[in-house]
Amino acid sequence: MSQILTTKIATDSGVRLRQEENGVLFPPAEHTGEFEKSNCASRVAALASPDALTESWLSNALRLRNPAWPVVVGFTCEPVSANDFDILVRLFLRYADSSDGAPATILAKFSRPLPSPQWEDFIRHSFAREASAYQELNSHYACRVPGLLFAAADGQYFNLLLEDCGGESYAVDESPDEHQPEHEAVLQELAQLHGCFVRTSPASAPEWQLRQRDSARFIAHRYRVGVEALRSIYGGWLAQGHFALVEKFADYVADWHRYERHILTLSHGDARLENVLFQRDGGACRGSLLSWKLAGVRNPMYDVASLLSNDLSYVARNNSEAALLQRYCRVFEQSGTQYPFREACEDYRFNLFGPLIFNICASGFLQDTIAQNGELIKRIRRNCMAIFDWDAMTLMQKRRNVIA
Repeated sequence: MSQILTTKIATDSGVRLRQEENGVLFPPAEHTGEFEKSNCASRVAALASPDALTESWLSNALRLRNPAWPVVVGFTCEPVSANDFDILVRLFLRYADSSDGAPATILAKFSRPLPSPQWEDFIRHSFAREASAYQELNSHYACRVPGLLFAAADGQYFNLLLEDCGGESYAVDESPDEHQPEHEAVLQELAQLHGCFVRTSPASAPEWQLRQRDSARFIAHRYRVGVEALRSIYGGWLAQGHFALVEKFADYVADWHRYERHILTLSHGDARLENVLFQRDGGACRGSLLSWKLAGVRNPMYDVASLLSNDLSYVARNNSEAALLQRYCRVFEQSGTQYPFREACEDYRFNLFGPLIFNICASGFLQDTIAQNGELIKRIRRNCMAIFDWDAMTLMQKRRNVIA
């Protein structure tokens, strides 16, 4: 398999395509100068895990971003979050001198080993997409995201260094019956993001952004693989009716991707609480969005459905759903684009299949360990209940007739 990584690099003249073979994706050579590029880049190959970090590696990586920053002479590492795809840690840095401007803390992301080589190409391009998304969003005030300091990749590993905007990951062991301030904080950021890029189209969007139509056949195939992975273990985890829905929808996945949405924007693609860092100040809560591996051109409600269908309990969703959708629309319309509540609800109803598709495909990705992944099964169960509550299958069948 080719080891060429393709990504978009933002420049003053727009966005151009650049290919790097097993090396630094960001910052580009024109930012650091050829001398720093040649002297530092060769010494910052992508690392397998935080355990491989050294002061020398950090110094070289950060000085590609700013050659004036001093040498790192020590650091401590604190875990932030971990999932099936990557590990995020916070690094506390000590320098040879106290020059102003060098970051005292940064975030570092490390890809995890893949369960199967058949996913290698998809995952490599997903991490390159994430680096591209940070570059794009750092040039807009669309939503709160960390600044990108460094990105490197090779055939096996991918690393990101990000500015530390503060905050902690969301951790709760129970399912409250009401939505939390964290849900409102994420909706605020998503509405601002979607409003900023609402005039995006598949023709005008940068090449690195996913297009749903382009991935219809690939995702339909991966969905069927996920269904088969679930078939042998769903008993005791999913109700018979839930699995019947999952199985039935396999015939609709490609058509769901091909349906022409009226409103399109840049979407996060995996808007869940675990992909956000939260800052709390008294009763106020703000979120910074992370993990942009699936960023693409979609209807705004794709992200909203992902958040509410995955991260609200059945009771909390029924208690809070309407109010949260209304809140989202109010913030979105501050961009100057109208999004009538009735239209938003229909889009939300249709996009409830988005998180289900994602989670079923993840089941195929994790098929050897899926029986131990109770959180994934819980999300699938919630997805199915939301689809039943909104009678989303009837809308899918109606729109499938339009596609035909």
